[in-house]
Amino acid sequence: MTTNHGELRETYPAPGEPFQFRLQERGGRLTFQVHGDSDAESDPPVEFTIEPGVGNQGVCRTGSGQLHRFAWAWVGPDLHLWLDGTLRVYQRAESRRRGSGPATAQSSDVLAPMPGAVLEVMVAEGDRVEQNQAVVLMESMKMELVITASRTGVVRRVSVEPGQQVDRGMRLLELGPDPDAEAPA
Repeated sequence: MTTNHGELRETYPAPGEPFQFRLQERGGRLTFQVHGDSDAESDPPVEFTIEPGVGNQGVCRTGSGQLHRFAWAWVGPDLHLWLDGTLRVYQRAESRRRGSGPATAQSSDVLAPMPGAVLEVMVAEGDRVEQNQAVVLMESMKMELVITASRTGVVRRVSVEPGQQVDRGMRLLELGPDPDAEAPA
């Protein structure tokens, strides 16, 4: 039996709190357990049974029996996970302190989560966007990635165009403040 465990933190599409994970391999069967909060030892874990496929893809089954297709890749220190076609990026959490997550939640930049090609830019300068609205479509590792806005705002600048190759962390567009948002009193 092989066990791997630690803490992960979601960094894309939205930064999150660290959570504990445990991956066990027993006789060819993989079980992945997740505790939703690294400080909540008493909460029961969410458990997935992983049925490996070809390469870095396969199917995972939740405790209720629901199946989800997935693929994964390590990109530097980041774990990129495609679950039913949606990209999520995780990093190992370095600290157990709450609130120590990345400060990108209110960032004015929408960044490329991995290297790839821009397929479509869905917004233009001056457009108002909502948090989690699709703004750019990319292709990376033969998969389409929908890049979303990290917050509500107005597009100040579009830094890329269709067909352009981008590196991980490259600015795709810049968001400005939402002029319709209520100003603090």
